[in-house]
Amino acid sequence: MKVAILTRPDYKSPRILAETLSAQLSSIQIDSKVFFGIDTLTRLVSYKNSGLSLHFWFSEKIKFYFKDVKLIKELLEFDCIVICECTPNGFWKNLYNVERLKKIIKKPVLFYEVYYLENAPTIVEQLSKTNNPGIERYDWHFAVSKTTEIFTEPKAPWSAIGLYSKIWGISPTPKNELLAIVDFLQPGYEKYREQQIDALKRAGIPFISLERRYSIKEIREIYQSASIFFLQFPEAFGLPIVECLCAGVQIFTPDSGWPMAFRLNKDAEINGPGLLTECFTVYNQDSLYELLQEFKKNFHNENTPKVVFENFIANYPHYYYGDCKELRDAFASIKLNF
Repeated sequence: MKVAILTRPDYKSPRILAETLSAQLSSIQIDSKVFFGIDTLTRLVSYKNSGLSLHFWFSEKIKFYFKDVKLIKELLEFDCIVICECTPNGFWKNLYNVERLKKIIKKPVLFYEVYYLENAPTIVEQLSKTNNPGIERYDWHFAVSKTTEIFTEPKAPWSAIGLYSKIWGISPTPKNELLAIVDFLQPGYEKYREQQIDALKRAGIPFISLERRYSIKEIREIYQSASIFFLQFPEAFGLPIVECLCAGVQIFTPDSGWPMAFRLNKDAEINGPGLLTECFTVYNQDSLYELLQEFKKNFHNENTPKVVFENFIANYPHYYYGDCKELRDAFASIKLNF
């Protein structure tokens, strides 16, 4: 099969997933190509559904007409299309007209996200209340994890194919010093960041506070240099968590339910606690300073990142090697049924 992967050009989660999926497909001898023209699907949205002024809606269609025709023509040469986009973005009918694309190309259109929509009941409810489509919008769903708000075992039309993150080239190299990363500020969670910074200062641990836009190269160099990463709010998955664990960085979280996709208990509930492994440190306001002091005391610039990485691989191998069997089986089913 020849697979077209459609995503955004900016270096955020969808593009990272798209490029990683392309490499994973290559590993099972399936040809693919990544296209950064998902905005074409925005211009397929009808004026009625767009919510735009008639003048702007029409001028955009005219402005990008030849670009959009060219992309559609290229997509017709592939056997199926995989859309890489965030949820719920990929389901808003005023953002992308996936139904129109399917009518034009008459090929299966798939969706790849860090989580499967049905594993996030709060998002399903949000889409339903706003009269937007659900899983029926796509012919198949690929997700990195089986767990988001809740856990379910994959069955058609979805597969948990993991994440082929080993291609990123991030490794648990020796650290020059004990360095922490305080992730970007999240509105409504300011108190956690204040607690983290205060505890780091009292423990005498230098830290980097992420404040601005970084290139993918810059941010991964920061992850590579650090040994502690602080979560700031609940993450449906959290690509930075995987990037940091690949670099041997210990993840500190004030709640065992925040790294949702890393909870190993199959009875995981919405906003519920989770069973995490040793590469995560769960703290509260009273214990954070002592836990940082303990980490500092036991820190070794070479051994510590290796131990974190080895624990990550032992417990979450599918987030590093991907699940190529699931991916291969899914495409066999898609080829047979569509």
